[in-house]
Amino acid sequence: MSHPAQEGKTMELSLNQATTRPYPLVAIAEAAMRAGIRHIGLWIEPVEEIGMARTKRLLADTGLSVSSVCRAGFVADKEGAELRAAIDGVKRALDLSYDVGSPMLTFIAGGLPAGDRGIRSAELRVRAALEELEPHARAAGVRLALEPLHPLFVGSRSVVTTIAQALRVVAGLPVESVGILIDSYATFWDPNFHDDVAAAGARIAGYQVSDFALPLPTPENMFGRLFPGDGETDFAPLTASIRRAGFTGPVEVEIFNEDIWKLPLETIISRTVDGFKRHVGEPLNELERQPV
Repeated sequence: MSHPAQEGKTMELSLNQATTRPYPLVAIAEAAMRAGIRHIGLWIEPVEEIGMARTKRLLADTGLSVSSVCRAGFVADKEGAELRAAIDGVKRALDLSYDVGSPMLTFIAGGLPAGDRGIRSAELRVRAALEELEPHARAAGVRLALEPLHPLFVGSRSVVTTIAQALRVVAGLPVESVGILIDSYATFWDPNFHDDVAAAGARIAGYQVSDFALPLPTPENMFGRLFPGDGETDFAPLTASIRRAGFTGPVEVEIFNEDIWKLPLETIISRTVDGFKRHVGEPLNELERQPV
């Protein structure tokens, strides 16, 4: 039999603004609209640069809905005044997310501090921050989405590196206001991916894709992300598990790559649309048509 839960549901692309990072938000939104894209993942700084009023007009003029706002958090390696500033920054980001109509705000845990290399103690600091922030998220109607990052970045960006770990950190917090964001680049390697996604269920607030290949660029390994289909990731089974878990929202393509950023804006967008269609959407459709 087929997967009846997915019948009639079309997976839609969302263009995360990171993929077109060097270009102005206005140009990105207008080019996305011309390409037939209906969703966009915004970043805080470009919104602040043009202002909330201009951002709202731009979204209305282009018909784009916001799938996420990136990013806030980075609390695991902070204490005292620095931690308070980070938490206050998340609250402002939640308010901004509400203002642009985003259902979620990406929350990055932060890396290991120099003086305490214990993963579990860092988790506790992340958990404490989420507990403090949850009432603000609930009041804003915006979900905090904890994103596990690839283990390469445990020291610099995120002590949370697996789906299971993210679920452990958010366990017991209201699912309506605290979820997780699953990024294929960060989690495809995990042999427990499919079981952990099934366990996540309604905790899944968002899903992002980009491809992975070696060698990674140096000194910034993060900038090795590729268009879907240009690397080694088999997206269909990953995405099928996400869908079976109940997530049917827009799927963001989020790429960090300096060579890609040098391309013309229209080229980046057309390759994003094509890569998503050929290597994410169409293989998933074929997989879901197969009996189980």
